[in-house]
Amino acid sequence: MSAVPVLLAGTVGVGTQNHQADMWAPALAKAGFFPEAVWMPPGVDDQAMGRARLLAERQNLPLWVSETPETSAAGAIVCLRGAERAAFAAFAATRGLPILLDKPTLDSTSEIEDFAAAAGALPVLPGHHLLSHPSFTRVLAGVRNAEIGLLRAVHADMVTGGGESQDDELRNLGVHLIDAMRLLTGSSTVRLQAHGGADGGAWTFLGKTDKGVVVSHHISRASAGAPTVRQLRIHLRLIGTHGFIEVDLTKPALDVRTIEGTTPRPYTGGSAVAHLQKFAAIIHGTARTAPASDFVTLSRALDGMAASARSGEATSITW
Repeated sequence: MSAVPVLLAGTVGVGTQNHQADMWAPALAKAGFFPEAVWMPPGVDDQAMGRARLLAERQNLPLWVSETPETSAAGAIVCLRGAERAAFAAFAATRGLPILLDKPTLDSTSEIEDFAAAAGALPVLPGHHLLSHPSFTRVLAGVRNAEIGLLRAVHADMVTGGGESQDDELRNLGVHLIDAMRLLTGSSTVRLQAHGGADGGAWTFLGKTDKGVVVSHHISRASAGAPTVRQLRIHLRLIGTHGFIEVDLTKPALDVRTIEGTTPRPYTGGSAVAHLQKFAAIIHGTARTAPASDFVTLSRALDGMAASARSGEATSITW
């Protein structure tokens, strides 16, 4: 199968983080893509435009700056925010151009509603690449195949080392595991109590779904400001009626433990490549993703968690 052309739309990042250049672009070839061009809308800030120029130079690509790109790509990896993100979604919807959307919940809920309205039925894959991590897909299959019986509890925690602490790490980092948890539990109403630091840098919650599954989550950043970012811990523990699964997504294997014994499940490949491979399958029509309106549901759940942390009171959310 020939490589698939993809448009690199935007280089907006978080602080000094630049996912378009540092995560997505280096993984394209391994996933069967080649970049057509780097595109930026006019009026973006100088930092983002400088990143776009550097990315185009490194990849030996043209840099397009225009209201809409004249593209023949089969898909687009979008690193934009706010109105520029929604405007690109409207353009992509008219072209039927599938989108991989980086950091989908860093916009406000109202901005995400605008994006979802503009995207309509367009396939939009969230950039939550841990959902394509081979260990997580194996865990999800194990839950859906009832390998540990009926699910009773899901515990998740993430500790990131280094980098710049953001105003809202719940929407920046915590959302990765929250999105994973809602896949594991299925669509649910969750009664929970959340706690967040005054600077938003550390978050925890404990709750229970309307299906009786206990859920808990922790996210924090250690040694903020260190030059190198490392995932120190990305851990999931699932307890069922017949056993449990424990996995560290920073490691190359998981153990499935049941009353019959422990079975290691090795994997190969990284989560960014695997996520791009899923995007390729969506482009080819062999895989599907939830509609963009699902981002609204997720964002409202994050709003509810933040409100619980501010008030110190339990609340109910839907995810």
